[in-house]
Amino acid sequence: MTTRSLLATAAAGLLAASAFIAGPAAAQGHGHHGAHAPHGHGHGAHVCYEKVSTPDVYGTVRRQVIKEPGRWAVRKIEAVYAERDVKVLVTPERWEVVKEPAVYEERERQVLISPERKVVRTTSPVFETEQVRQKVKDAHGHERYVAKATQKLVEPAKQTVETIPAEFKTEKVRVLVKAETQRKVYHAPVFETRRERFVAKPAGEERYYIQPVVEHVEERVLVKKGHTITRPVWKRHGEKC
Repeated sequence: MTTRSLLATAAAGLLAASAFIAGPAAAQGHGHHGAHAPHGHGHGAHVCYEKVSTPDVYGTVRRQVIKEPGRWAVRKIEAVYAERDVKVLVTPERWEVVKEPAVYEERERQVLISPERKVVRTTSPVFETEQVRQKVKDAHGHERYVAKATQKLVEPAKQTVETIPAEFKTEKVRVLVKAETQRKVYHAPVFETRRERFVAKPAGEERYYIQPVVEHVEERVLVKKGHTITRPVWKRHGEKC
């Protein structure tokens, strides 16, 4: 409903409310004998005044409320992969040196594993705890005995030097008897066709717009403020206001 239609409906309600008048309110004054009484009231009729109020007129307005505003968002686009055949070099061309191995002979020899060394060893001192009774005086001059623990050295700390002899072992060694010989042999490169996965389209980001979330709510609004008017009411002779 538009605002113009709403106001037209409210005005019609106002006219209907004005046509319906409530019962007389408290009189605003005493009879006015100088006024002319309407036809049918007779001689001695008087006029009183009463207040008539019209209520406030309300209407309903339907409006939009944005629950969530529109916004720009970013979505990730995954990379697109594909496969292709590629020729891969497995072994490059090379010259191989073919050797005639040397001739060796095994012999025994003494090998030093650990040289002679000196190790200093230190022992901690040994103490013994003794309880000794000692005579003391208190604040009043009375003597009493108090047990007191004392440490007595039984064995002092000492250092000893130990000589550890060198260690040897017998091992076999190879002794060259005849030196090696060598010759060169050419090897052509070796290729292989392999299936390779590659990025056909790289990953990226795409911006897109999210429409706002709109909700329609109805709201009660004041179309016309109520008012109070004073109108004359004719009373018969002797009838109170």
